[in-house]
Amino acid sequence: MRLLGAALIPLAIAASSACATEQLPWLAPPALSPGDTVALVAPCGICEEDDARRFADSFTAAGFRVVIEPEIHDRRHRYLAGTDDERAAEIDRAIRDPEIRGIFVLRGGFGLTRILDRIDYDALRHDPKVIAGYSDVTALHVAVGSRARVITFHAPMASSVKAVGDDPSFAERSFRDTLLTQAAAPRRMIPMPEGQRVTTVTGGTCTGRLVGGNLSLIAATIGTPYAIDAKGCVLFLEDVNERPYRVDRLLSQLRLAGVLDGVAGVVIGRFTCDDYEGDKKEADEREQREVVLEYCRALGCPVVADFPCGHVRDNVTLPLGALVTLDADAGTLEVIEPSCAAR
Repeated sequence: MRLLGAALIPLAIAASSACATEQLPWLAPPALSPGDTVALVAPCGICEEDDARRFADSFTAAGFRVVIEPEIHDRRHRYLAGTDDERAAEIDRAIRDPEIRGIFVLRGGFGLTRILDRIDYDALRHDPKVIAGYSDVTALHVAVGSRARVITFHAPMASSVKAVGDDPSFAERSFRDTLLTQAAAPRRMIPMPEGQRVTTVTGGTCTGRLVGGNLSLIAATIGTPYAIDAKGCVLFLEDVNERPYRVDRLLSQLRLAGVLDGVAGVVIGRFTCDDYEGDKKEADEREQREVVLEYCRALGCPVVADFPCGHVRDNVTLPLGALVTLDADAGTLEVIEPSCAAR
């Protein structure tokens, strides 16, 4: 990979008005093809080297050239995969390098909100490319949507994707189909794991751009230049290890900030507790779900719950920023435009 140096270029787009950005048409990044170069980056928490190697091997086996900066596993800054300067420079190098067509985050955790003001959104708008990840990466999805209007992908990362070829799991199959084999399809129904169905909370059908991700990260962008704009959109929400009162507080923040005003529909993913087990876990997950339903029922728009996306094994890949139709009565979510542009 051709490195462009660690110096960060000031962002001209950050000085432009939010209104000007909102007028930009959404762009789909070019679809990935075997032979393309993809970068594996660590702008958040520290990724296990074995997970990164398996993730890289899955891309190599599918015919891609993989770039990982050699010092990535040596970088440390407390609980982060390097200092702010190191992590921001790495992702900006990948954005600015014309040979790199996909940027895949190795691990979430923490830290992306620290570098949102250092990312070259102008360069990404000029040369859109696939960006994928979830959890803490929600901050990047929201910021790219706000500042560059480029479709990105809420997708599993290194610890969850071991193969994109033979005999993949549901999450791996969704990852492969959405990002590789069916990315430029004009219409595509989001798949469901065998034997699972979503729950209709409020019936009806709506169409809008799919936005959202991790609830706590969405809330963390409120009041910043990178805040989510969900008006007229289908809002997707998920989270992990937030106690019910915290979920309540976060949703209250969204409501009071006006984020929930005028949403076209809501897709509720999984709200889970992974840091403890037993009756307490089950009780908290039930109460988390009820809190989310209470807020979403009050919106009066189509709402579904129990969607297979979030910090769960069956984590479906979603194109954030793409135009979708939510049929809450049928429990379906259909992408009605290409997530990636044909090449």
